[in-house]
Amino acid sequence: MSYDLSEYVDVKTRIELFYAKYPEGSIQFEFMGVMAGNPDYIWGVAKAYRSPLDPIPATGTCSELAQGKTPYTKGSELANLETSAIGRAIGAAGLGIGKSMASKQEVQAAKQRQAKPEEPIHEIDPWALEAPPVEDIGGAPQCQHGVMTRKTGINKAGTPYGGWVCGSGGNGENCAAKWDRS
Repeated sequence: MSYDLSEYVDVKTRIELFYAKYPEGSIQFEFMGVMAGNPDYIWGVAKAYRSPLDPIPATGTCSELAQGKTPYTKGSELANLETSAIGRAIGAAGLGIGKSMASKQEVQAAKQRQAKPEEPIHEIDPWALEAPPVEDIGGAPQCQHGVMTRKTGINKAGTPYGGWVCGSGGNGENCAAKWDRS
């Protein structure tokens, strides 16, 4: 499906239209937290008050991935959420709707998600890795400094690791680690 972005209004323009029509107005955003039942998303509510005493402000809600997947969204998740919710609140007030309630930014984000499918998350349990043979010294191998310490985690590439490291704590010369086999 192809979208002509020129038919959509951006949030900046919607905000300008709102304050031109309602100079005494106010736009408020409230972060609501992580979505119940889906911790991968955060959500928020924006309200566009047309006057200081507006009894029924126009309301817009939105959700965003809690952790952005692109260089443009990573680290700006809350700002993107706020912008989208504000755009929807102003659209609910009947301003800057253009072709759709969706803002230009929302359509662009949807196009990016469709163009670049998310990589599947590979769940790997580091505790399920085959550990090296354990020495007969109470469970943990030893090095010249004493009992080695178990270390596990996920590296930058998303690969789990596990093994035994020198117990000297980085003081002086460390012994070679005994890493698990995968």
